[in-house]
Amino acid sequence: MRELDVACRASSLLVIAYPVAVHYGVITGRFLPAIVALAVLAGVLAGWRAQGFRYLPALLAATLIILPGLMLQDRFELLIWPPLLFYFGFATVFALSLLPEREPLVTRFARLLDGEPDMAVRRYTRNVTLAWALFLSLLGVISVLLACCASRQWWSLFTNLLGYLLVLLFFLAEFVLRRRRFPQRAQYSFIDFLRAMARLGSRGGWK
Repeated sequence: MRELDVACRASSLLVIAYPVAVHYGVITGRFLPAIVALAVLAGVLAGWRAQGFRYLPALLAATLIILPGLMLQDRFELLIWPPLLFYFGFATVFALSLLPEREPLVTRFARLLDGEPDMAVRRYTRNVTLAWALFLSLLGVISVLLACCASRQWWSLFTNLLGYLLVLLFFLAEFVLRRRRFPQRAQYSFIDFLRAMARLGSRGGWK
């Protein structure tokens, strides 16, 4: 369990460090920190198991990232894909959960965090799920447009810094709105909420 806690904290730090390192690379032309951060993140995620951390998959995943990364680190177009996978990938996850006979993703989180939701909470969380899908898709589209029409610096500033800050602000705004609408359910701070979401992710709450 201690190894899993360390892996959870390490992955959280690396998720923050990677886009910052990419932006540093775009400005300076030095992408080694970004490659290392991505390789270590891939290793942590590959080795992360509910039963304990597995070092062989972690080492294999890190190697598969760092070797091609060192050979292709001057290819700007390769930098575009990780954030797009994040934006459009999570937008797809939210959108697919809105299909008939499926539970909206935010409804699932609300149930796991606060217990069985009533109809008002179900309607609210379904709308929030749709909002997340649209919001993340919009960020992805803006990132593509900047990559095609703007300088690398402007693309990187939005995609690797401002975009993720907007995601965090969206989290915060939705949390504040939820506490005002359903004060009897959200009996925790925003930091505790983020920690609970991370724990749910490690236990398969996104599936």
